[in-house]
Amino acid sequence: MNKEAHQLKDVLGSRGLKNTRERDTILRELEARKGHFNAEKLFSVLNRKGAKVSRPTIYRTLKLLEKYHLIDRLDIKQNCFYYEPKYQKKDHGHLICEKCGKIIDFPSESFNTLKSEIGKDKNFKLDNISIQVFGVCRSCRKASRSKN
Repeated sequence: MNKEAHQLKDVLGSRGLKNTRERDTILRELEARKGHFNAEKLFSVLNRKGAKVSRPTIYRTLKLLEKYHLIDRLDIKQNCFYYEPKYQKKDHGHLICEKCGKIIDFPSESFNTLKSEIGKDKNFKLDNISIQVFGVCRSCRKASRSKN
């Protein structure tokens, strides 16, 4: 288990929460995941690997990890939430396709400047900026053009 997964376990342990076999399985999978995921995708992957983790346990664990700011939840307006672990996150925004739900990260060097300017202007210390930009990805635009 890598450093980040240990940090997740340590945070949960410091909150007095048990380290169950199911939570450990979920944390190990999150450690291995790159990119965004939803609860159903996580359930499918764990199920294919033969892990015995129920859907309700996955949903409860994701809610718990979100509560303790260990993962971020993205609402992509597709009737489900996507998540990404905070330890994988650098300041970046998300381009979200309104047709297929694809999420594309985009980094921006200007986030620190933006945080500084907004914070100074409003006398507010910003910890994080979340930018979600909705539109249509290249693949969906291409598919739409080929139908016409």
